[in-house]
Amino acid sequence: MVCVALPVLSVLLLGVCALRVWRGLKAARGCLKDLNAHLSGLTGETSALSARLDAAAASSRLAGRGEAGA
Repeated sequence: MVCVALPVLSVLLLGVCALRVWRGLKAARGCLKDLNAHLSGLTGETSALSARLDAAAASSRLAGRGEAGA
């Protein structure tokens, strides 16, 4: 009886462990998708802010040239 029960319990324990690892990986993949979406949003915001800074720098340079020329 023990000769049969021990391998069966070992296989069941291995299956439970594998199931927990699978669920953990699935949760990690979900978090990675959320982080990827958040990163995409931040990249878009960064691009918009960079364009605004470039426009502000160009405006300040033009204003400086206007003062120097006057």
